[in-house]
Amino acid sequence: MKRHPHTIIKTAGCLLIFLFCSSLSIGQTDPFQWTGESPDDLNWKTENEGEYRQIMEEQDESRSRPVDLNAATQDDLARIPYINAFQRKNLFVYLADYGEVFSIYELLAVPGFDSALIMRINPFICFNPVSHSLPMSCKNLAKYGKHQVLLQTGTSFPRSEGYRVADEIKAKSGANYYPGNPYGMSFRYTYSFYDKLAIGISGDKDAGEQFFAGAQKYGMDTYSGYLSLSTRKTMKHLVLGNFRAGWGLGLTFNTGSSLGVYPGFNQEFTVGKGITPSQSTSESSVLRGIAVNFGYGRLTLSAICSYRNRDATMAKDVLNGFTSFSSFIETGYHRTWSEISKRKKISEMIFGGNLNLRGNFFSLGLTAYSVSLSAPYQPKIQLYNLLAFSGQNNFVAGADFNIFYRFVRLSGEVSRSANGSVAIITGLNLNPDPRFSAVLLYRNYPPDFQDLYSNCFRQNTIAANERAWFLGFSASLPLQCNLSLYADFCTFPWAKYTVSKPSEGTDLGAMLNWQMNSKLNLVFRYTYSCAETDIIKAEEVLYDKGNDCYDAYRLELNWTVSPVVSLQSRVEVKETRQSPGAVMYGWLLFQDITAKPLKLPLKIILRYSVFDCKYYNSRIWAYEPDVLYAYSLPSYYGQGIRACAFAKYSVGRHFAVCLKSGLTRYSDKNVISSGLDQINADWKLDLDAQLQLRL
Repeated sequence: MKRHPHTIIKTAGCLLIFLFCSSLSIGQTDPFQWTGESPDDLNWKTENEGEYRQIMEEQDESRSRPVDLNAATQDDLARIPYINAFQRKNLFVYLADYGEVFSIYELLAVPGFDSALIMRINPFICFNPVSHSLPMSCKNLAKYGKHQVLLQTGTSFPRSEGYRVADEIKAKSGANYYPGNPYGMSFRYTYSFYDKLAIGISGDKDAGEQFFAGAQKYGMDTYSGYLSLSTRKTMKHLVLGNFRAGWGLGLTFNTGSSLGVYPGFNQEFTVGKGITPSQSTSESSVLRGIAVNFGYGRLTLSAICSYRNRDATMAKDVLNGFTSFSSFIETGYHRTWSEISKRKKISEMIFGGNLNLRGNFFSLGLTAYSVSLSAPYQPKIQLYNLLAFSGQNNFVAGADFNIFYRFVRLSGEVSRSANGSVAIITGLNLNPDPRFSAVLLYRNYPPDFQDLYSNCFRQNTIAANERAWFLGFSASLPLQCNLSLYADFCTFPWAKYTVSKPSEGTDLGAMLNWQMNSKLNLVFRYTYSCAETDIIKAEEVLYDKGNDCYDAYRLELNWTVSPVVSLQSRVEVKETRQSPGAVMYGWLLFQDITAKPLKLPLKIILRYSVFDCKYYNSRIWAYEPDVLYAYSLPSYYGQGIRACAFAKYSVGRHFAVCLKSGLTRYSDKNVISSGLDQINADWKLDLDAQLQLRL
């Protein structure tokens, strides 16, 4: 079919028409479904709630914009989660050789794909018939576009101290309390027309923030949006508004998530997904401006320009007469006078881009970006950050490569920051058989490497002060067993946050997945971590070096009782050892029951947990099912029980209501949290509700 070019102006002129018109459903997936996948299923080592949130948010956004395999480029395939580089390459070759795909079951013919993997990626892909791909006209945009709306609210009981202060205290200007109501609220609206046009608008208000008052006089605390236009011409993709960007292995530039941020069983450490639009309500994880992607033959050129204001802690230098800031604030909270005073204090300008050359068995990329801040960044001087970035401007450039030869893949990236420091990451992947894969990874990030937007495979919070070897492999064994192992041996040439001298660390892990039959699945997971840390001896000024280690054991049973009911049982034990000789234990036991009646559009998930984690270092994290774009990752710390329930009722493909509640009760404390978040009770109840519309 001949494709007619349309300008952005004409597309924008049609917006008023299709916003109020009904539309037809196109595609095979339901973007509002909760698939049951969680960060726990990815099985990698991290307890970083912010990283969890970003990964799950990107997956939710991918479900709302599934990849059309009949029109997908290699960059598009990179947005599909759960498949590795070899599977992605095999899928691209299959699509090029056989053309249009009509059914998801055709993917069973792709080397490395099985029914389990296909079901996992099903929510993230679709098959729009090539013959049905219509040009963008006002009539088609109004008739065939898809509208999606999510409205969400949530609160918790009992009320914390921030809401319980007396009225006479609230009347005082600048008093430390929460002036807004205790309800969080958000909305998301998305319009899409095949994979050609997408428009997203969202707003978010956290509990405690005001609504059409005070610092939030325009309603929500934050608004975001984007317009995404894709074509098959030289300009392949254009995004105006909020977006994420990342290339290569993420060493030079990546604002998206990375499943390889922490060592673990995941062996896919290539993270660059190019340019992707985002309507995230997080004010710190997305860029804002314009991003464009050009393609000609085997060459691809991407360029970004972002300007945004960021929250920061300001500091006044009286002697030198200038203002600097000591840290970025990424919580997104603007409730109290103190939080509001840090809002949007720093402006940031980013220019950058990537040039990529693809061959049949290789790809080469060049990435560079510059960042300019409106005030000097001067972190508080500590031994561990003496070599970290400071100032107003930085420039980072790097090169990445991928080489495929049969079942061997060699990849890497080298990057140089403005101060001349050079960092490198390189890896060797082997996949001689779909039943076996192995990876060997080396990374060297010098202590003085300065890159604010590096998000790659690492252990530290930033890509600096780290030199390590990572080894991992996965193999299918007899009796339908799969064994995965990993080891990460890391040295830190400079001081860290808790270590005043150069140190070392070791991470090990093993996981056995046994599919006993079609209904029973048993998973055993063991992880070990040990790192050197400072120990302050009594009546001594100098620090002594000790170890902070833990062993974590997990046993999980998944049982599909019937087409209606499935069960998941888990027991997890964590033993923490700290020098000199302190041993702490924590354990968690929970039972999940999932019910999905055959004759009702209803899904219910119930969980009951018992935990005993008396010490902070022995706490255990476990992901809970939640409504879309809301993420529950409770830290089980203390002694008690927790019960939660998730329910979703759907009316066809156009309407759904989701409810989530969670109750935690402690047996070892009568006060929860501290400060304005303090609750003078031994229990806490969380409630969330979401309305989903699709037209």
